[in-house]
Amino acid sequence: MIELLSFDLDDTLWDAGPVLMRAEDVLYAWLTAEAPQLTARWSIEDLVNYRRQLAKDRPELRHDFTLLRIHALAELLPQAGHSAELAEPAVAAFLAARSEVEMYEDAVHALEILRTDYRLVAITNGNTDLDRAGVAHYFEFCVSPALAKTAKPDPRMFEIVVERTGVRPEAMIHIGDEPYYDVEAAHRAGVASIWVNRAGREWPQDLRPAHVEIASFAELRAAIATIENHQRSQYS
Repeated sequence: MIELLSFDLDDTLWDAGPVLMRAEDVLYAWLTAEAPQLTARWSIEDLVNYRRQLAKDRPELRHDFTLLRIHALAELLPQAGHSAELAEPAVAAFLAARSEVEMYEDAVHALEILRTDYRLVAITNGNTDLDRAGVAHYFEFCVSPALAKTAKPDPRMFEIVVERTGVRPEAMIHIGDEPYYDVEAAHRAGVASIWVNRAGREWPQDLRPAHVEIASFAELRAAIATIENHQRSQYS
């Protein structure tokens, strides 16, 4: 029987695109006020490209977007004549804006119901502050790259859930929107998966499919039941 549900966050519980764009604008405005010589030299796109190159040059930072941002700014600020110590408060401003999310209505309804019957945790490659986002009360805890020192699809993300909860992988279901970072990640961890495909995307042919595909959280309860019924038939 399924005991625990793990949820991805970005683009599973809310639309992450507008949130990230707004947070980038907030960060750039903060830098313009506090480090004007930096923004006089580099655009938002320049900063994004610098982070991407740093991730290639420093693979140990690649999994943790918060740490990557701090290191990138700490390198660039002195080049523009500012203190590297501004990097952390700058990224704090970004994270505050990045955590202002608006959940999909169907996700709110589903989580309210599901948390009465299952244990819920979050597994994310992002850096949303769940308390700031107003969603922490749904989950026992959140596994993030900052905690795990790795990211999905590394099975370690799910191993932490097993260690903390004592729930076996076969008693878990992971719900997420990304074929590789959610569904393939769950496969590697021996966990059943539900693909949330709100946009009607085609499934990548080179990846193993999810156990169930849904178009909205209105179908989530039935999808969980499908997996539970399949498990019963296997062991009956």
